[in-house]
Amino acid sequence: MATWDELTALRPGAALGYQDEEFVIERTIRYEEGDCVWFEHRLSSDGTGRSLWLEIPTERDDAVIAYESSATLDSAPDGGPEIEHGGERLPLVMSGRATYRSVERSAASKTGELVYHEYGRGDLRVTFECRSHDSVWEVSEGRAIDGAALEILG
Repeated sequence: MATWDELTALRPGAALGYQDEEFVIERTIRYEEGDCVWFEHRLSSDGTGRSLWLEIPTERDDAVIAYESSATLDSAPDGGPEIEHGGERLPLVMSGRATYRSVERSAASKTGELVYHEYGRGDLRVTFECRSHDSVWEVSEGRAIDGAALEILG
């Protein structure tokens, strides 16, 4: 069972258990937007080849989001007040521009700016992102999970 403090302190090379699978953190990204700071960890499993992103929120009581799928877009999203995704209308949860710095397991750190639009309803999250060094927009689908579902293995 991982606490918010433990999840924000993790760095590349740490091992986590999630859904009966062992993952290693390959990359940690720290985002800053005004007074808000949040983290994302890219996890990979050597056993299954599965990878996912964990978004650790600014507020301790907010859910951790596990993103397991993403795709590039042909055009930039408009960031409007709602989208239709999978036949469901999702309202805009947050939108903004944040600076970031990554810590990599096996590469040099990266810095830049992220533009994002996050939509959601219930535990479903759909996020559109574009990094400043790249004009390609990505869309990712994830689910809110309980941080207690994560186990720090080392």
